[in-house]
Parts: sequence; structure tokens; C-alpha cells
Amino acid sequence: MKWLYFTYVVFWSAALLALMLGAAGFQLIKPEDVARELNETAAMPYEQRFAQAATQFILAAALSYPALLFLAALYGTATAAVALALGAWQALLYAAVCHVVLLFMEEAARWHPLAQKFAKREKIEWKRYLLWVAASISLAGVLSL
Repeated sequence: MKWLYFTYVVFWSAALLALMLGAAGFQLIKPEDVARELNETAAMPYEQRFAQAATQFILAAALSYPALLFLAALYGTATAAVALALGAWQALLYAAVCHVVLLFMEEAARWHPLAQKFAKREKIEWKRYLLWVAASISLAGVLSL
């Protein structure tokens, strides 16, 4: 659980830093680019949206905690850009979805074979790792609808 909390701290730190920089006039992601990208993504076919989302989940599952922390910072920065582009309510909804996504990614990272080996577990539990990878890909499918 401590890694999940740390991931959320990275997420909100990136979001607050990006908001402060945006308020100072230096935007990491331009709000007009966010609005344009959301419209373009909505116009894409389901298979393409699913491929993009599944790629993020698979990379996070393969690279474990380094990818998880990178994506937490990226999602936090994107949340700030959504807040500047679309307002606070849409940013809160986006942040809630990001928290669920990060939860699934953290569980996959926790059961990653190298993480289990570094935790000095007697036996590597491949079933749990593959279960969380499959659940993450299923979540990508749902979020791509």
C-alpha cells in the first residue's frame, strides 16, 4: 500500500506543480492542445483507442515501478492541463479515473517477478502478476469505450 500512496503523492505533486507553473504563465501542456486532443481521440475508432490504452498498461506492467512513477507524474501533469482547459469538475473526474488506472498499474507492479524477487519471496507468484496484467488490459478496454 505504501507504493500506492507514494504514487498518488507523485501524481498530485506533478498536478500542483503544473498548475502553479500554468498560473505563472508557463504551461507544460497547452490547454488548447488538450481540448483538441480530446476531440481527436473521441473521433478515433475503438480499436485504436484500445491499442493506445493497452500499450500504456502493458509498458507499466513490463517495466514495473519506474514506469508507474513516470506515468503518475505524466497523468498528474495532464490533470492540471485538463483543469486549465476544461475546468475543475472535468479535472476531478479525470483524476478519479487516473487513480483507478494507477491502482491497477500499482498492483501489476507489486506482483512483477523482479519486485517479488527483490522482496525475497520464496516463490514467484506468476498467477497474480498475470491476473493483474489481464485485469489492467480489461480496464483499458472499458476505458476505451
